[in-house]
Amino acid sequence: MSPIAASTWVFLAGMLVLSGCAGPSASASGRASASAASPTPGAVAAGPSTTAVLAGSRCDGGICSCRNRNGAAAESPPPDEDHKRFEIRLGAEEGSASLDTGTLGKFKAGASEACFYVDVIPGTTHELTFFAKEAVPESGMGPMLSIAEYGPKGPYWYDVLEVRCAGPGGRCTRDAADAWGTAMRTRKRGRIDPCGSAVVTNLNWSTSGGTSQRDTGLYRDFTVKFTMEVKKFHTQFAPGSTECVPK
Repeated sequence: MSPIAASTWVFLAGMLVLSGCAGPSASASGRASASAASPTPGAVAAGPSTTAVLAGSRCDGGICSCRNRNGAAAESPPPDEDHKRFEIRLGAEEGSASLDTGTLGKFKAGASEACFYVDVIPGTTHELTFFAKEAVPESGMGPMLSIAEYGPKGPYWYDVLEVRCAGPGGRCTRDAADAWGTAMRTRKRGRIDPCGSAVVTNLNWSTSGGTSQRDTGLYRDFTVKFTMEVKKFHTQFAPGSTECVPK
């Protein structure tokens, strides 16, 4: 199979601009022609690790336990007045994954989802690159990334961005990638939950293509790049509140 670049989407909703990474002949409707493969990033580690400074009592010795998503206990200790706390969940079914933030550090995980908690200065902008790769040639993989922002007032957690490309057997395919892209177009104010303060723009994805010459339909890797700006305003409303939805 020839290496494939992903579809391009151009979408504007509030403060969000989504653009899919694709060949030069791609259109705003999501159709694209094949183009040269994007450079494949270096191999990623099999287990969780990070170069970032981790925050909160869940983290110890460079390893963090994941919060219970069904509840919202207050962070202990909470971020100080000069920072906002973010959760990064990272992994890849049948593969490995990395998130390179440049300014905040690099995060790596294997097939099992790993969690990391970091404090970020409000009013800053960060360029992020997520990369997932199959562990066994021609087996495919299922990329997993989610970013959430902590809101001390609730306490609340606001979903900022989620990357999922799960086709047959949980593996990433073109159809699954397109479905994820369609879901991302429903976001408001540059995040999944409009009540948060982090804005994601310039979101695009690419892949070096299928897992074999027979074109099994499974992607061997998946790359997502985006910009995340952390606004200075303090969050106050519960996730999903109507007060946060753009009129």
